[in-house]
Amino acid sequence: MLDLTYYKRLITSEYRRSTNFTAMVERLLSYGLDLDSSATDLITAFEVDYATTAQLDILGAIVGVSRQLSFEPSAAATGDIVCPAPTEIASGTEYPIINTPEPQNMASVSFISGFPPGEMNDSNSMMDDDLFRLLIKARIIQNAWKGTITELYELWESVMGKDKHLSIEDLQDMSFNIVLQGDYTALERELIIHAYIIPKPEGVRINVLTFVSTDGLPLFSYDYNTMRYSGYNSHWAVEGSELINGEK
Repeated sequence: MLDLTYYKRLITSEYRRSTNFTAMVERLLSYGLDLDSSATDLITAFEVDYATTAQLDILGAIVGVSRQLSFEPSAAATGDIVCPAPTEIASGTEYPIINTPEPQNMASVSFISGFPPGEMNDSNSMMDDDLFRLLIKARIIQNAWKGTITELYELWESVMGKDKHLSIEDLQDMSFNIVLQGDYTALERELIIHAYIIPKPEGVRINVLTFVSTDGLPLFSYDYNTMRYSGYNSHWAVEGSELINGEK
C-alpha cells in the first residue's frame, strides 16, 4: 500500500516549501493510491472465500464447474417437502410428499421448510453461493490433487472443515471404499454421490460409499487411535446409509 506521508518526506529541501510541487506530488501519489486500492478490491472480489453471485460464476467457469447440475436433485435435497411437526409424526399418520407452492400463491403462507418464498421456484435456488463455493473448492482440489490418499485427507479437511471426515480404503484393484463421517445436508450427499466433490483418478471406481454420523466422536474400531477411528473411547454409528456401485 502506498504511503503518501512517506513519499512526501522524500522531497528535497529545495522543493519542500514549494506548494505547487508538493501539490503535484500529492496528486500523482493519489492516482497510485487509487489504483492500488482498486487492485486490492478486485483481488478480494474474486477471492473464492469472499466472492458472490457473478464473481463466483466467473471463478466457476475458470476452474470448470457451474451452478447447473447434471442430475435432478431429490425433493428432500431441494426443500420441496413440507415436513410434519414432531407431534404429528408421533401420531403415526401417513404424510405424502407435497411440493411447495408457486411464489405467486404464497400470500397466505408465512413459512414452509425454512425456504424464502421468492426462491422456491428458482432453478438455481439449490445452488446458493455457499454451496457453489464448496463446489468450486472441490473442483480446485480435483484439478490440483496429485493422487495420493494422504494429500486428499488434507485437502478434504481444508474444504469441508474438521467436523466432516473422509476415510478411504484402497482395495489395490483400482477401486475404493469410502466412509464419510459427519452431518452432511441432503444436497451435499447427492453432490458427493454424483461425483461432484470427491476426486478420484480416471478409471478408479468407488465400490462402497457410506455416510455415518457419530456425534463428532471417532468411529469405533479395534486397535485404532486416530482422529477418525478409535477403540473403546469412541462411538458407534448413530445412523448410516450405504451405496454400493452407486445404488442403495
